[in-house]
Amino acid sequence: MKRYSFVIAVLASFLSACTSSPVLQLKNNTAKARKDAPVVISRVEIQKLTGEIPNEKFPVVTDEKGTVIPSQIDDLDRDGKWDELALVCDFEAKEVKKLNVNFVSYDKIPEYTVRTNVRLGVGSIEGGFEGVDHAVSPKGFTGVPISYQAESVSWENDLMGFRDYFDCRNAKDLFGKLQPEMIMDNIGTKESTSYHELSSWGMDILHVGPSLGAGGLALFHQDSLYRLGSTDKFEFQLVTKGPVRSVFELNYGGWNVDGKSLSAQEKITVWAGKYWFQSDVTVGGLDEESELAVGIVTSYLKEKKPFSFTANNQFEAIATHDIQSMNNDCLAMGVLFPSDSKVRIGDAPVLSEEVSNGSRWNQPVGLTHFVTQKINNNKSATHYFFAAWELENKKWAEQENFKNLMKSQADELSSPVVVSIK
Repeated sequence: MKRYSFVIAVLASFLSACTSSPVLQLKNNTAKARKDAPVVISRVEIQKLTGEIPNEKFPVVTDEKGTVIPSQIDDLDRDGKWDELALVCDFEAKEVKKLNVNFVSYDKIPEYTVRTNVRLGVGSIEGGFEGVDHAVSPKGFTGVPISYQAESVSWENDLMGFRDYFDCRNAKDLFGKLQPEMIMDNIGTKESTSYHELSSWGMDILHVGPSLGAGGLALFHQDSLYRLGSTDKFEFQLVTKGPVRSVFELNYGGWNVDGKSLSAQEKITVWAGKYWFQSDVTVGGLDEESELAVGIVTSYLKEKKPFSFTANNQFEAIATHDIQSMNNDCLAMGVLFPSDSKVRIGDAPVLSEEVSNGSRWNQPVGLTHFVTQKINNNKSATHYFFAAWELENKKWAEQENFKNLMKSQADELSSPVVVSIK
């Protein structure tokens, strides 16, 4: 597939008008090359480099040759002042890069290629959908009639697309992509073709049914799975979206687990160039250490069973790999999680056909392979959900290639790019 060139040349005359800052040093400590390595630099760190940050100015990151590195600034606490500068960068093994930060007026911000996106469209298929930054799904809403574009909160990067049904099902689904452009703003509209059919951009490639889908959540309690669905409150809140990363929150209240009412928050982060999204989950109202379950649907597995493996000395994984996509080709899915957070690996009970095809309201979890993580009251548990589709890249037809992807990403997560001031 053709990919964008994400490097933007900067004219010397343009840079000469900018106020330069001390040099940032970024170091890849691993013995492997890295592509689109995520880097986060706090506002406090930038201020140490540049002194007081100018009002109404935007930081632009350049390398020693004056080439712009795609980046964005994010106001994560939504107080009107940006908190972090985020960028992605390629590295050779053990490479050290020296970068400059220059401030420019907003009308001179370079035009970066947008490689991540979050979308919640509110409206109807006939009347159209308007993208919003915040919404609350009505209690007991089953998704009918369709009030949200593609029925879901959707997020994507240049490689894959994901969605979470914004109703009482609250299971995650996958969109396989065949081109790097952002497509979530357009699918599920009156003007678009059915996303259940293969088109030039790709398609919905996963059958979810009564499962947790692609990384859906539940609480494992006394040998039962309690789906994070049919809650009293289900709220979407966009945190940030930009060319290199997007972040949003799903907030819940009144999650009934064996008669106890819990609250929860899932913060999802997607980076450019990655076959995964990060999920940080917090649960409130727990009296003791509990087990958060993260699931992978198994309904279309044909020949191969789910498998698990050690990714490195810090991470383990569960995964599936089979001719299991809705396009009848190879689809690989996996959950990467810190080894010290693991409690158990298991499978949801087999449901009767009547239950599987029954009401969406508070539906029991079935057809799901899952891992549970330790979770304590109001303390975050983190995992990474991976998905790769054969039609996007033929190498994903080989299980070993997908395992190696998860292992390499585990190594990168274990050894993030080191940021220092020089």
